[in-house]
Amino acid sequence: MDAAMERTGFSDFGDMDFVSPMRILCDSLDREAPLSPAGRAVHRERLIGTLVNRLNLFEWLRRHPDIADEEIGAPMIIAGLPRTGTTMLYRMLAAAEGVCTPKFYEVTNLAPAFDWDFDPVTDARIPAAEVRVAGMMAAMPELASIYPFEAMAPEESIFLYYGSFVSTHEQSSALVPSYNDWFATADKTPAYRYLKLAVQFLQWQRRRAGTHRDGNRWLLKTPDHLHGLQELLDVFPGANIIQTHRDPIQTIPSICSFIRVLHAPTVARDDAKDIGDAWSTMFAHSMNKVPAIRAASPGRFLDIWYRDTVADPRKVAEAVFDFIDQPLTQAGWNEMQKWRDANKREERPAHSYTLEEFGLSEARIRDDFAAYRADYIEQVVA
Repeated sequence: MDAAMERTGFSDFGDMDFVSPMRILCDSLDREAPLSPAGRAVHRERLIGTLVNRLNLFEWLRRHPDIADEEIGAPMIIAGLPRTGTTMLYRMLAAAEGVCTPKFYEVTNLAPAFDWDFDPVTDARIPAAEVRVAGMMAAMPELASIYPFEAMAPEESIFLYYGSFVSTHEQSSALVPSYNDWFATADKTPAYRYLKLAVQFLQWQRRRAGTHRDGNRWLLKTPDHLHGLQELLDVFPGANIIQTHRDPIQTIPSICSFIRVLHAPTVARDDAKDIGDAWSTMFAHSMNKVPAIRAASPGRFLDIWYRDTVADPRKVAEAVFDFIDQPLTQAGWNEMQKWRDANKREERPAHSYTLEEFGLSEARIRDDFAAYRADYIEQVVA
């Protein structure tokens, strides 16, 4: 925190509820994460950078308190297990007119330069993000087959609230067992308050830049929302939740493969089996809480299956727009189809993985996700 304050010259971190989870995280990184010496330096710098972003956000808010007056309305929020087609659906829907999403260059650097003139052409975050993406791809070339990071593409909302230190961004970055244990039962409200402020800030920026119109609908997405679904609904009472579905037997080893790639540059040993146990347990725990949350919020959820997103995207798009009581125009669908034509999965390298390399088995996944599979997978297949 001292280092972040020294770099920025600012001292207001906002609500200090982030300090306790950050302390737990730092202790877990220090004692438990199998980091290499270089990895320790990378994670220290990552944490300082997160705090710098937080300080810059609250300095913007101090200078422009009207940021907190922005009305977000009723966002559409995609929440489903990882690797259930959330990114494909998200970016397809984002192509429609009137739908606004946070972009990679924004979520990784929420606060622009204080002397920015609100001209998108002069936003220094864009070339910085392009350099960052190129660096990520050079350090982790396997990403090309797993997740298409792009500076100007719609990006996951988890990046907007990792400054709360209450998200699976931390488990994605390193193996942190004690933090993970704390996270399982932690109140996620601070994360969603931070997310709301971040979206308000983005909307305020876009309004100043002349790129946001009243009536535009925010679309947010991250599998992390499954861990704080009730808190999300509490903070965004008008939100419509799109829950995506696919058999965990396919999705869990896929996300474990992704996390293994993200861990690889900073670890001293292969932590694949630790990842398998942690991530299957974590998502099974959260999925078991979803039915009660849904039952208490009738009419606020739409179910979308991965196979439909792949095989019948027009039907899926129509279902989404019907869900939010908006017509799907032909022009809107044309833009979605244009995005699909330009982003075909088969044009990227294949992503290969097995359950066994993560110490998992079909029997364990069937047991961990028994209730979820009975409700959303086995009945559909039958």
